[in-house]
Amino acid sequence: MTTIAINPSLANRGVKTPENRHVSRVRLTPRGRLLARLAVITSLSILLLSGFAAVTGATAGSSDTAIPTPYVKVSVKPGDTLWSIAESIAPSGDRRSLVADIVEINHLKSPELQAGQKIYIPTRP
Repeated sequence: MTTIAINPSLANRGVKTPENRHVSRVRLTPRGRLLARLAVITSLSILLLSGFAAVTGATAGSSDTAIPTPYVKVSVKPGDTLWSIAESIAPSGDRRSLVADIVEINHLKSPELQAGQKIYIPTRP
């Protein structure tokens, strides 16, 4: 086996035997050993944390409570109009804005509804 040393003057350091005569030895300083240990510890920590996150199913911004949807899906009954639905939802409120919201949310091209049609109604507090 032939080994090529980059710096020939370093190749002759250490024990001179026929096997390692042309092999240079690398020696780490105390600072180099510390940096090597820190690199190993950091990489192992990252692996452990990512494995823990994968097992527990952690995601960014996750929460235990579900956010309620601001809309309710309603099936239109025979004889229902946008105005009658708006009146049943907000009997004392402004029905014009509610009708406009229903048209916008459901992308209705006309204010006419058909029985059995599914529409989304905004929930109002």
